[in-house]
Amino acid sequence: MVSPQNLTIACAAVGLTDREGDLLRKVLPWSLGLLLVMCLVVLAQSTVVLGWVLP
Repeated sequence: MVSPQNLTIACAAVGLTDREGDLLRKVLPWSLGLLLVMCLVVLAQSTVVLGWVLP
């Protein structure tokens, strides 16, 4: 979800050279939140709640 290459390119594009750590600190909570959502979707698909979605 978050790769060092993407952070470096994003920082270079907006002029925040050598500030990749600051950007990672702002993006990391969103990435962890999306990971949690995806885990819950997979868990729901493995039960009868969303089991009908899978073929």
